[in-house]
Amino acid sequence: GIQGMRVRLIATDLDGTLLDNKKQVSVRNREALRRASGKGILYVPATGRIFDAIPEAVRDFPFLRYAITVNGSGVYDRQQEKMLFKAEIPRDQAVAMCRFMRQYETLYDCYIDGRGYMEQRYYEQIDLYFAEVVRPLVRETRTQVQDLVECIRERGDVQKLQMLFRDMDLRARVLRELPAAFPNTLSTSSVSNNIEINIREANKGDALTRLCGYLGIDMSETLVFGDGGNDVTMLRAAGIGVAMGNACGEARAAADRLTLTNEEDGVADFLEKYVL
Repeated sequence: GIQGMRVRLIATDLDGTLLDNKKQVSVRNREALRRASGKGILYVPATGRIFDAIPEAVRDFPFLRYAITVNGSGVYDRQQEKMLFKAEIPRDQAVAMCRFMRQYETLYDCYIDGRGYMEQRYYEQIDLYFAEVVRPLVRETRTQVQDLVECIRERGDVQKLQMLFRDMDLRARVLRELPAAFPNTLSTSSVSNNIEINIREANKGDALTRLCGYLGIDMSETLVFGDGGNDVTMLRAAGIGVAMGNACGEARAAADRLTLTNEEDGVADFLEKYVL
């Protein structure tokens, strides 16, 4: 139950959860989190995005200190401007994975140290693979390189590799092949045509557990909101996991409760009813 539950930390996914379909934070959602913060409850965004790709409106929350980024490959402390925890794909393995991805008709890129890198030939195809609403963000957060393998060799361990598809049958096939080829990785999706690949330890549930351990917060005192496959681990790990009305089947199954959709301020609606 939630009645009488002591909430000390609220974590939300961003896309499809806290943000509406235009990638904005409603006044009602912001206000609910501000009120929670006034009660001494910590708010932590937990996203597949790098910190700099978190919408400015969220980064500007005066009460925001910690963020779980890149599906849990990093826990960022904004005050100290450093990663508290990292779980990354070792350089040599990331190179091997790029070679694996190169054999398919896809677009792929990677994140290293909170920056996105994409080969120039793919940068020119952004419109073919990304939904219109995210294209400006993708262009803004990707550095163009000639050769991603060389880039990784030069720069080191990788937070996340991402593949985007136009052929959904091919996507299904690659999803089947990845665990066999790279058993120490975890493949998730945040949009219907992508695959995001992290090291197995990099997931939102483990990242949240480590952050709570660091802060001395019991997992039973956490309340989590999510909608996608990459939210399942944290919905399970939390004291109460809440799936959005627009959540995928996997996220619904992992959650304890259901709220309204991201377009209906589902986060705020739940907080107003049970927490504030």
